[in-house]
Amino acid sequence: MLSHMRNLMRQLGDVARLLDDVGPLPPLEITFTHDPDDGPYVIVATPHQLELADQRLAVDQIATRIQSVPKVGEVLTGRYGASVRGRWADTLIVAVTNAAPHLPGMPELPRRTTTTLETADLLRSLTAWAPQLQQHMDELVVRDHSRAHAVHATVTDDDAAQSLMEGLVPDTDSIWHQPGRRYRALLPTGHALSVSVDSLR
Repeated sequence: MLSHMRNLMRQLGDVARLLDDVGPLPPLEITFTHDPDDGPYVIVATPHQLELADQRLAVDQIATRIQSVPKVGEVLTGRYGASVRGRWADTLIVAVTNAAPHLPGMPELPRRTTTTLETADLLRSLTAWAPQLQQHMDELVVRDHSRAHAVHATVTDDDAAQSLMEGLVPDTDSIWHQPGRRYRALLPTGHALSVSVDSLR
């Protein structure tokens, strides 16, 4: 099941090394996913609260490392974004800006206490946990929330969710934790894990 995640350990290591090489970047959302035609790939996205120029700088820095040329275009009416696609080692990387509008009343990015180096270290630490369970995952997301990192896994059935939760201490007090649909626990790395069951994937 979910054989497209079979190379997850290699992808985690490749992206960690990419972040090491690029250096300081904004808080990122990194998604390990797949495409029916192109196979597994990794999306590296910048936060929409940043000005496009700052987001674009991060995409440009990644583009330089993967030796690809960024594309800029209108992604929403009147809103533009940048993206780049290329390989780093054995992993297909897609770096994108986030064109979602930052509307009045929406929270700003918290004052950042995390670093890109910590994101890379988290990816490396996940190589000790994720590979044994990768056959149960449909998608894995690592988010830098500016003050802490979190990990989210999407699975297609509750049996897979139970396999991911095995050996972890569930956070049953969390409103997120709804057995059969959503789970929350603490990873061996000390980071929060949330699991969603999506039978439609």
